[in-house]
Amino acid sequence: MKYTERGLQITLDELRRIVEYADNRVKYDNMEPCIYIRPGTRPRIIQYCYYTECSPIDHTYLAR
Repeated sequence: MKYTERGLQITLDELRRIVEYADNRVKYDNMEPCIYIRPGTRPRIIQYCYYTECSPIDHTYLAR
């Protein structure tokens, strides 16, 4: 996963892993069953928790 002039580039394999991880967090950690894509020069893929005391998961934290 990396940022390019066209936007955030994610291989299909990486995208599958993100979706699989997000699905597991829904099943076991009270996370919302959806992800949010924040626009901008450095787009972010975020998954929020149902409870305010939980921190959201930034699925793009390793993006270069």
